[in-house]
Amino acid sequence: MLFLRALISLAMLGGAAAMLPKADARAAEFTSWFARPARLPFAWQALTAADRGGDGSEAFARGQQILDLVPSWTLGHAAFAYRYVLTQDARGTAATVAAQAERRLVVAMAWLERARQHAGDRELELLLSAAFLAPIACRSFPGLDALLPPGGAAAITDAYYAEAERLFPTAAVREQRLFHTPTLAAALLDAGERQAAIELLQQASARSAQTRDQQLASEWRARVDEAIGLLQGERRSRDAVLNDPRFEPLRRHLR
Repeated sequence: MLFLRALISLAMLGGAAAMLPKADARAAEFTSWFARPARLPFAWQALTAADRGGDGSEAFARGQQILDLVPSWTLGHAAFAYRYVLTQDARGTAATVAAQAERRLVVAMAWLERARQHAGDRELELLLSAAFLAPIACRSFPGLDALLPPGGAAAITDAYYAEAERLFPTAAVREQRLFHTPTLAAALLDAGERQAAIELLQQASARSAQTRDQQLASEWRARVDEAIGLLQGERRSRDAVLNDPRFEPLRRHLR
């Protein structure tokens, strides 16, 4: 039995090592794990027990112990953060549930921020995972978005997109942030920031010239400019922008 446990420990360590960056950094981290081979399987057992007991906070703590053993596992950090935020007891008043979700979201986002220091060349995965956490949480817990800073979940998403674009200035990342613009503009309009929303859309219109598919860019720019005109009170046809699913978040502000 002891021999079998040792084999299991070594197998899990080997799988964890494959998640790490290559070369010296991986070797150094693998060596540090090898000094404590029994901890990883027992940490998994503790996590399973916490899950069965229905204690989300305990499961979060146990998950953190596992990730302390494999700090470069970016998707693992994201998965545990999502599970902590989304799989909690939803009993109580709507206001209580939203407030508890807001606290969990703050903790999870702080955890993901800490994980960035170990992410290496996988940091983009972590940033994009973090970008989606707040809006998904807001869809799961009504009232949560109103507890977040101005701009709500959409602003949090854009901030992570901006950081991803700064650190990984690729066309794909730029475009991903660009096509998020209608969602963020709608959030600003919901907050009463009409001029800020218009200026954001104007920037998106200008940035669309950087899109790799110029036919797509031209079509996108036309829809953005239609939205800007409608928000500025111009009398113009709104059928095209209202029927474009990419602009669905803005529809209620354009009718």
